Amino acid sequence: MTPSVRARHRGSVLMVCSVILAMGVGTACAEVGLGPNEAAAIELDPFPSPSVVVGDTLRNIDGVVTAVRARVFNVRGDVINEATPRYLYADFNIDSALAIDSAKGIVVARKLVSGDKRIAARIGGSLQVLRPLRIVSRPDSVDGRSLTTILGTSLPDTGRRGAESNSTRALEVTVRHVEAGAVTPAKSWPVRFQLLTPANPTNDTLGAAYLVDDQGRASVLDTTDDSGTAGRRVRVRALQFPSGAAVESVVVRATVTYRGRPLKGSPVRMTAPVRRGAGS
Repeated sequence: MTPSVRARHRGSVLMVCSVILAMGVGTACAEVGLGPNEAAAIELDPFPSPSVVVGDTLRNIDGVVTAVRARVFNVRGDVINEATPRYLYADFNIDSALAIDSAKGIVVARKLVSGDKRIAARIGGSLQVLRPLRIVSRPDSVDGRSLTTILGTSLPDTGRRGAESNSTRALEVTVRHVEAGAVTPAKSWPVRFQLLTPANPTNDTLGAAYLVDDQGRASVLDTTDDSGTAGRRVRVRALQFPSGAAVESVVVRATVTYRGRPLKGSPVRMTAPVRRGAGS
């Protein structure tokens, strides 16, 4: 997220407005000086995870406790490394669902509530930015589904049409929470995908195949939706895979962890058959 900064001279100060345009809108205006160490804008980095488990601390996808982090900029757009932003739970007047160390940015989920909750970062008396975070139940297990419909590659393998024609449907996993015998979807949980066959550990878009999201962009991470489902498609290069006329399979591995440990059923191995089409 990049704040848009609008400034106009007012003697020896500037009027600066920072507008955050994604994932929860935050607006802040303040009169600030022109010095290299005087704050003109503030930006919250993407959170280490889209969600935090109730009763636990916010962690990254590898299970490591990770603080939220804000950066402060001067009027020239340079980061002020010495700046000390403060963090707070913006919805504190509604509930006490989150607790945040105001100096370190460590977030703890105290109780399960519905909807997004907002974290704020501030610098000075009026510059502030917001970003939402979801409080969720602990994920317990995962399963996945292979595809049986054969993808027939086609030429020309160019442009949006070529990309769509040479991409599988999504290979999906479902993440679940189990409590007192009741099974419910584990929402807003990160899932990591890797293409095993043809091997592409870095998801290089020049490879014979690579993982993409629903918009065709290279991506190896997804977040479960309200049904607990996450998935990635495989984009196949028609001139590189399959190598012959026989049906071959792309193989994808999905890994889901909590506190760095795989959930029951993880990793999930899924396949999709691919055949070279006529003229490919």
